[in-house]
Amino acid sequence: MPRRTESRFWPQIRLRAWQIAEQLHAEDFLRSHTENPTPPTRQELREGGYWRRGKLKALREWNEAHRGERPEKTPTYEEWRTTQ
Repeated sequence: MPRRTESRFWPQIRLRAWQIAEQLHAEDFLRSHTENPTPPTRQELREGGYWRRGKLKALREWNEAHRGERPEKTPTYEEWRTTQ
């Protein structure tokens, strides 16, 4: 079976992370400026920490959409055994 050389997961996360990073930068920019924000470069987003925050937020969004909420309580071995 041939190995897949390209991941489908990370390109989607990166794209969404850049979008979120730009949104976060625009929100911060508008708090301190009244004029329209200039689009930031990717280097500025990385230096300002927006890329990292965007990546974390994108991963959280993906996790909520694909995995749902975690159960409040992990079943004990006996509870798990009775369901098997």
